[in-house]
Amino acid sequence: MQLQGVFAFLSALAVTTATPISRRCNSSGVTYVLPSTGGPTPLPSPDTPLKHILVGHGVQNYTCNTAGVSGASVGALAVLYDITNLYPGSGPAALSSATWNVLTGTVLHTTDLPIETASPAAPFPAPADLTVSSISKTLPFIGHHFFDINGVPTFSLNNDAELFKGQKVLGIPAPADADMGLSGEGAVDWLYLSDKGGSVGITKVYRVLTSGGDPAVCSVVGATQSVPYTAMYWIY
Repeated sequence: MQLQGVFAFLSALAVTTATPISRRCNSSGVTYVLPSTGGPTPLPSPDTPLKHILVGHGVQNYTCNTAGVSGASVGALAVLYDITNLYPGSGPAALSSATWNVLTGTVLHTTDLPIETASPAAPFPAPADLTVSSISKTLPFIGHHFFDINGVPTFSLNNDAELFKGQKVLGIPAPADADMGLSGEGAVDWLYLSDKGGSVGITKVYRVLTSGGDPAVCSVVGATQSVPYTAMYWIY
């Protein structure tokens, strides 16, 4: 049985090519290069300073409106961890480029899903840092990603000290060598989100290096799917 059929619906390790498309330097001189799929349509280049690089682990939620086609997206839930200091070349904790490029797949395949699937009203467990067996230091918890009651993609970081209410500007397919997920369902698109209004301290978010999360083909109208996924979120 596929995992998306096991997980209840919740309401609210292949190397992926990382071709440079945009370079941003911080005060320490580290150059952060936003990944690219290498495809014909790149995500827009960021024009503001990078604030965080996060890994999100959670579920993409879908509902089945028509049998024989893939489920329709109705939101997502993810716990977010700060991985900025793991960026290759950024300091003593930095990962190699090879390890960095498969980090989302590593998290998806080797750590537990941090979503309370049996508790739709309270899906997020108590905040806790993430231990990944192949990384020497834990990944600090920083916040949550969810869709609000109006269906707006939301990122709450540091207890809402930084808050992003986004809108999709562009989505592009994940590269062919992206991690296909726990059941081989496929990797969700890479995204560029801009501020919809009401954000605090964040103006744009990029979803890149996705692993898993694509919906299955629906067999029953009205059925729901919650598909495990991971992604990197670059926060500006």
